[in-house]
Amino acid sequence: MRYIAILALILAILLPGSMPAQYYPRRGPVAATATSGPYGGPAVTFNGTVKALTKKELIVDLDPGDSGAQRQSLTFRLSKKTKFLKADQPIKPSDIETGTHISIDATRDGDLKFSALNVMLVPPGKAAGNAAGNPDDKPAAK
Repeated sequence: MRYIAILALILAILLPGSMPAQYYPRRGPVAATATSGPYGGPAVTFNGTVKALTKKELIVDLDPGDSGAQRQSLTFRLSKKTKFLKADQPIKPSDIETGTHISIDATRDGDLKFSALNVMLVPPGKAAGNAAGNPDDKPAAK
């Protein structure tokens, strides 16, 4: 009789935990991670000069917004999807030298770091604000 009471007690403890009605399905991700996917925001354009360029990243001294402001540096990740362009023609990353003025289209990754989409060389005569080259802009009269 004692063994039956112990067996009934063990079953009473273990049986409810094994029933499927006790489990609830997870809804959505439990926790966000650094590799949860790209940021859903739009691409942003930055203008500046190349400070350093490696296979994995590009460091740029940004053009200051005000004439008296200090220059800031930003680091951009490079990937296989990053395009390097000069006058809308593809070039190799090795063709870009330190000190070259560039325009970068970038987005934020899941870990909020910038990833470069397009790196475009800016011709020496172009202003930083007109780095994209709007067709409506006319050259200044001499």
